[in-house]
Amino acid sequence: MRATSIAALVLGLSHSVLAQDLSTALQKYPEVSTFQNLISQVPGGASSLLPSGLSPNSTKGVTVLVPSNEAFSTFLNATNTANVTDVPLDQLVNVLFYHIMYAKMTSANFSAPGGVIVPTLLKDEKYNNRSAGAELVNIYGADEAQGNVLFISKDPINPVKFRVRQQQDDSVALRGGMGQGGSINAIDGVWDLGYFQIVDIVLTPPAPCSNTIKSQDALQSLNTALTNAGLWDALDHTPNVTCLAPTNDAFSAAGNPETTLNSTDLTGALLFHTLPMPMYSPFLQDGMVLKSLGGADVTVTMVDGNIYFNDAKVISPNVLTNNGLIHVLDKVMSPNGTAPAATGTATTTSTAAGTSSTGGTRTSTTGAPGAGSSTGTASPNAAQPAVVGGGNAVGGLLAFLGAAAVLV
Repeated sequence: MRATSIAALVLGLSHSVLAQDLSTALQKYPEVSTFQNLISQVPGGASSLLPSGLSPNSTKGVTVLVPSNEAFSTFLNATNTANVTDVPLDQLVNVLFYHIMYAKMTSANFSAPGGVIVPTLLKDEKYNNRSAGAELVNIYGADEAQGNVLFISKDPINPVKFRVRQQQDDSVALRGGMGQGGSINAIDGVWDLGYFQIVDIVLTPPAPCSNTIKSQDALQSLNTALTNAGLWDALDHTPNVTCLAPTNDAFSAAGNPETTLNSTDLTGALLFHTLPMPMYSPFLQDGMVLKSLGGADVTVTMVDGNIYFNDAKVISPNVLTNNGLIHVLDKVMSPNGTAPAATGTATTTSTAAGTSSTGGTRTSTTGAPGAGSSTGTASPNAAQPAVVGGGNAVGGLLAFLGAAAVLV
């Protein structure tokens, strides 16, 4: 008992000595001095941005992603802004919220097979028109899971030409809004209320599907299809959707349905490629059967470390939007299409989809602090909670469209 008390006392004293606010902790890193100046512009400093109830002794905490000075320079040039302090305060605060993950995350958490989805403090409806979902709540907690998310992976996550920055060999891949890609330099910096990591980009908050898709050269055929079907307004204002997005080459290989189909059939095809729930890649399991907005089943298959929806392979996962996400596909899905057979039985890890699999059994590690790993054989029943949870979200979209669409 005495030894335990002494150990607790020593631990408490050491923490009080080491404890420091974020500004003090960042002083050791001159390469992030711009960020230090930035948070000084926020009334109350960094602590004013954080949820109430956090304390140095709390099990809850945050991880701040701190852009480097070079990242800010790139951001200012891209936005034609002279100084970071010229950014309007309301916009600035939301950008900062998206750089604060509501979890204590170290480099060990970032190495999870298949990557990790992490909620941030960004809750403004303009950037976050989606629900947390059972998976995120189970991992992080009900309050912590509410903000829009980031996707982090030890493997590259930008195989198609989105807004890509070269990932360094010793860094971790990061995806924010608008298809933005960058890297985390996982230094595991410590401060009073958690950790901080250095990133090579200023994160762009998630935007509506229309802004996201229209900004990507590889998805202009999909843009044309959604425009011709008159679906943009409905898609942008419906919460909790996953768009399965074939590339321009995929549309071309399918005979350019964006221009050859009539409006009814095109609408049906697009609803077939839309799921009424956020289905982030780390939460997908081999054998899942998901119900599309068009009413047809979409089967998830893991083959040689790649993710397939029916017969279409995910080539760029988790392109985050304000109401869900986009998975970029290498082809237009066929209603009865199936994934190719596996080429071997060895466990493989995909650098494209960022998921690991072994045959028909998926081993997943959440990567969340304190979370373990689980292995199980997925079945169609595994998808049911997500389908039920997303069912009410599609009412506005279906009402907007009127009668049920015809699948091609």
